[in-house]
Amino acid sequence: MSLGSKQILIIAVAAVAVIAAAAIAVHFLNDHGDPDPADVLPKYTVTGETDLEGNIYLSFVYTKNIVMLDGKGNLVWYKHGESPEDGVNTGYWDFKKHVIDGEVYYSYHDQNPSYDKFGIAGYAPGERVILDSEFNEVKRITFEASDIVDKGHPLDGHDFYLIDLDHYIMSGYIKDRVYNVPGYEETGSNVVYSYLQEVYHGEVVWDFRTVDYPELYSLVVTDAYQYANDFANEYVDAPDYVHFNAMRINDDGDLVVSYRHLNTIMCLDRTAPRTSTPDQIIWKLSGNADEFELTDDQKTSSQHYVTVDGDTVMAFDNHNITEETRVVWYDIDFDEMELVDFEAYRIDGKFSSACGSAQRIHDNVFALGWGCAENDSVCFCVYDFDADKELLRITLENPSNFTYRCVYYERIAS
Repeated sequence: MSLGSKQILIIAVAAVAVIAAAAIAVHFLNDHGDPDPADVLPKYTVTGETDLEGNIYLSFVYTKNIVMLDGKGNLVWYKHGESPEDGVNTGYWDFKKHVIDGEVYYSYHDQNPSYDKFGIAGYAPGERVILDSEFNEVKRITFEASDIVDKGHPLDGHDFYLIDLDHYIMSGYIKDRVYNVPGYEETGSNVVYSYLQEVYHGEVVWDFRTVDYPELYSLVVTDAYQYANDFANEYVDAPDYVHFNAMRINDDGDLVVSYRHLNTIMCLDRTAPRTSTPDQIIWKLSGNADEFELTDDQKTSSQHYVTVDGDTVMAFDNHNITEETRVVWYDIDFDEMELVDFEAYRIDGKFSSACGSAQRIHDNVFALGWGCAENDSVCFCVYDFDADKELLRITLENPSNFTYRCVYYERIAS
């Protein structure tokens, strides 16, 4: 069993199946004129297998590829797009499944290299693509017009929350010069800030931007990005000072979000409008303004992929401060604002400096996407922490083409 900070050594599974992506070509896709997967998909190796009946979804940071596998690692579906000839790395990010009133939809983020990235490596401006259950494109989504952005302003690729086809929450980064950073009120500072927008039938019904909260500037850490607090603009034109990367709606209808450069998981009130005296932040978990009395060992560092389930919050904690990535699980009494229980799971020798994901499939069996893995080229594994056993792993032939997220979704019964 893996409670607290117990370290688990990966047990290699003996049987290795090399997937050159080609040997398992999806015929119905090829019948529609799609390229042979051997020619276009990143090469990977599958080790072991599971009896999981759902699917594994892979998305890549630097190439336009999204891949769906079954629980044994066999290719089920893929989409490939050509990268621009100018050598700019672009990707399809955040491939996921949505179930709305029993209907299945898929989505992914399509990065557009023509947009300004503000000098940020971890920013992929573009649009969200929605697919139906047969993988036909339904719609493409960008920001709607508000007093902050014009209609069509690009989204960021980190996360997207689909409530229904006409109701969704989007994220983006905006560069601006602000005059509310302590110590720089007179001169001003260039910053890149997080903007969230909820749209219902084409109308903006709620939005949030981090620059309305000057108290957040003092929470910036440099665990993952050394210039995150460069408000003097001495080293970078505009620091990415919060870096949004995940969101979920909790049982109360509030939006729980992750800000990597604050080491903070934050809860936002979706009933509170953005005004000149905003009050949309309900609580902060972890970071320098933590409200739950976490110990230093319990706090996250550069976390990704935050999920909520009732009174529990879970995060893929890259933990750049120690370079020992883990999954952290918090059981919280939100009425009393107290931490009830805490667990941390990690595999010895694993460090992911960016991206990544963690899902509890059942008991203490987890699906782990390793994002930018620093010590090996494993991009995904299914791990049973009770048995201290790795059930399945996917290893990339080219680790530089790392995955954004590798996630697992259960199959929907027909």
